[in-house]
Amino acid sequence: MAVFENVTLVWFIAGVLFLFLEAITPGFFLIFFGLGALTVAAASFFAPIAPALRWGIFIVVSVVSLLAARKRLKSLFEGRRPTQNNAIDDPIFTGQYIGREVVVIQDIAPGNPGLVELNGTRWQARAEGQAAHAAGSRVRVRAIDGLTLIIETL
Repeated sequence: MAVFENVTLVWFIAGVLFLFLEAITPGFFLIFFGLGALTVAAASFFAPIAPALRWGIFIVVSVVSLLAARKRLKSLFEGRRPTQNNAIDDPIFTGQYIGREVVVIQDIAPGNPGLVELNGTRWQARAEGQAAHAAGSRVRVRAIDGLTLIIETL
């Protein structure tokens, strides 16, 4: 077959195939084999290389780039992983809720959480201090503790 006679083209297609497979599969490691294959294709384009040397270049470039860059690139593409209190520390998240007025839909008493409605969703809420809030009353969100809103009297 004519395609397999052109070594540069075969390695180039293999490199592109690895990159394509990286794009459609989870994980982050096929890109380095694509880089190795494309390196061999580039080297083969400029000079004839023995088959054993081509495989050696492929293995060395793939493994070295995998060991050197995978962890760094993976964290770059995955972004920040949420921690237990990450949402609470995020000013964009908390800014959406703190200071908003909500309606109490289940009585809230000191030491006895109830429910409020915010944006059409029921949230568990608790009052700090000695204030009690009856269903139907309006209160303000003062803080967020996990998935519980801390409320105060208007």
